[in-house]
Amino acid sequence: MKSSSEGRVFGLDILRAFAILFVIYSHSFFLIVDHINERAYSFFSLDGVTLFFVLSGFLIGGILLRIINEKEFNSSDLLNFWIRRWFRTLPNYFFILLLLLGLSILLKRELSTELPSYFLLLQNFISPHPSFFPEAWSLSVEEWFYLLVPLCLFLLVRFTGIPRKNLVLIIIVALVVLVTIFRAYRVNQLGINDFDSWDNYIRKTVLCRLDSIMFGFLGAWISFYHPEKWTKNKLAVFIPGLILIFIPQIVSYLYGYTPIFNNYLSLSVTAIGTFLMLPLLSNYRSAKGIFARFIRFVSIHSYAMYLVNFSLVQLIIIPSLTTTILLFTSSHLTLSIIRYILYWLLTFLLSMLLYRYFEKPMMGLRERFRSR
Repeated sequence: MKSSSEGRVFGLDILRAFAILFVIYSHSFFLIVDHINERAYSFFSLDGVTLFFVLSGFLIGGILLRIINEKEFNSSDLLNFWIRRWFRTLPNYFFILLLLLGLSILLKRELSTELPSYFLLLQNFISPHPSFFPEAWSLSVEEWFYLLVPLCLFLLVRFTGIPRKNLVLIIIVALVVLVTIFRAYRVNQLGINDFDSWDNYIRKTVLCRLDSIMFGFLGAWISFYHPEKWTKNKLAVFIPGLILIFIPQIVSYLYGYTPIFNNYLSLSVTAIGTFLMLPLLSNYRSAKGIFARFIRFVSIHSYAMYLVNFSLVQLIIIPSLTTTILLFTSSHLTLSIIRYILYWLLTFLLSMLLYRYFEKPMMGLRERFRSR
């Protein structure tokens, strides 16, 4: 098996690392909410999940393009793609899902009646995500992308005579346009005019978020077919891209929830901004030093960190430790600071354990399966 750092692109590691750090930073707000200015703290809570979506589209889109153009792209190629993707993502997901289910039973917590849908990743396909394992909403979006888009490409390649280069671009543009239109339709249909409704019915449902991944796929398409154009003005487009991903934070800081911006623009703005950053980041191949090692460490453990940080660490482990912490301090501020620090430390520690003893062995099985 290759080493964890071999073949990695450092610029993409930066994007992945900051994406998960933004997610954890955002979730950790709930532990110190009584002692900070929410607007100031939230200003740096960038939309890490959308960064992940665009990055996934870029990486997985690149894999699909190589398969489509270098192979016949028959049913065996499609099946092999799915097997490799599912070996990478589903074992961790089901492990944490079953762990949370077991702990909930042990702690005598009420279980969601929609729990069976989690095993098919249907829990938020079109309806709001249930309260159990709430961070799993984004995994559903990615898994449905892995299933539907390659299947669509396979069928169209097989049954149409459209050149593959044009066919992929048509699918990318069509999905971006259709999902954007559907999102606007759903906003008007449901009369969404508050943050919670937007968050539950728009931001966290599968059919309203596939366009974010397709922006990354568009980047992969340009990089694959027009590499000279992809790298020509990489710094010139990186700067506006960086500005764009901060626009939702600026609007939120100045005006709070703004129906027109949130409902129709915010998700696209962040996705487009991330897309514009990719030419520079995807060509930043390597780096050395302490910062580089930290970025690679966080990037390698990012999936495990995403899975353990909220439902397991913040909602189960931290509350179970609170009684013990109170034996040593009666100060609410001190308690909050200790819980905040523990949250970060435990997230890093448990993600290391999950990656080393479960995720990495699963990827090893994937590699052996491919070699056979």
